Amino acid sequence: MRTRALAALLLLTLALSACGAVTPPTDEPPVDEPPAVEEREPLRLDALNVELVAQERDTDALLALQKAFPAALQAALAAQDVTVDAVNVTFGTSGAATATALRDGAVELAFLPAESWTEAEQGVLVALERGNADDPARSVMVLAADEPRLTDALRAALPALAPVLSDYADGGYVWDEAEAAALTAAGDTNAG
Repeated sequence: MRTRALAALLLLTLALSACGAVTPPTDEPPVDEPPAVEEREPLRLDALNVELVAQERDTDALLALQKAFPAALQAALAAQDVTVDAVNVTFGTSGAATATALRDGAVELAFLPAESWTEAEQGVLVALERGNADDPARSVMVLAADEPRLTDALRAALPALAPVLSDYADGGYVWDEAEAAALTAAGDTNAG
């Protein structure tokens, strides 16, 4: 009986020592796990209400813009992983009226004269219309919602929107930090 207990103890010792066995190192490099990619939910908006200032622009040109701009904006934002189900385009009778609509929340995105931007008292500057030396920023594109992803998407979408906005913004809209700084220095504003 003693021999059996000794044999069982020896087998148990061997079994336990095998569990802690060390594997010899190999010359193969360790396999790196790919870094975890943070997947963000696409930004989705039911509607985006946009207002442009009519000023002295031709009615036919404004109607053409009202028809073409929604699809162009939806496509340009979709390329930036932002889905907008409906883009509603209206025209304000003046920069002050559009600034009021922006301030009151009736529109989320406004294209208005630069001097009217200060009247809006809110909104993130998204882009400037490039003008000339005498009039460097004739109008601005302002976003009322403080949504950084939408602001970035709109800035990135500007080149795709240029053909549609060419008759509306003669100089084309741009995002330029120096121009934004110069414009914000002119008034107490909140550049994004």
